[in-house]
Amino acid sequence: MTNIFIFCYGSLMRQQGNSRYCRNAVNIEPATVCGRIYQLPPGYPALIVPPENIIARGTNSPTLDAKTQFEHNRTKPKYHIQTGWREVHGEMVVFNNPDRDVPPIDRLESHPRYYERVLVPIRQANGIIVVAWVYIMYRIPTGSISLKSGRWPE
Repeated sequence: MTNIFIFCYGSLMRQQGNSRYCRNAVNIEPATVCGRIYQLPPGYPALIVPPENIIARGTNSPTLDAKTQFEHNRTKPKYHIQTGWREVHGEMVVFNNPDRDVPPIDRLESHPRYYERVLVPIRQANGIIVVAWVYIMYRIPTGSISLKSGRWPE
């Protein structure tokens, strides 16, 4: 089975409230993505990314999504921070059983109604560029706070 990578920037990260959803991870390491991170009024974060960075949208088949990710990682993806965007810090979480591990996270993130899972380039701590799935919003709610540090919690 193909591994699936999920970039986590909020409550799914280690030592955060929903980290239990990542208990089956086979690897977790620091990583960054090009985007903007906000703290929403309820206190949790949301990410937006440049539309041109979105390579694919998540489906209801985590195994198919893992294969899509695998194919795009074979093409040596490019990563850079575009003008007007920032580097957002988080963790790349690797799961080896997409059908077991992704659906609970999709339900938590209310994919695709609240957050949407999309495939984007990320940079791992060792400098290697890969594509990974990340949960984003298209519209940030009024009253949200931009986190200029690129980290949540700020």
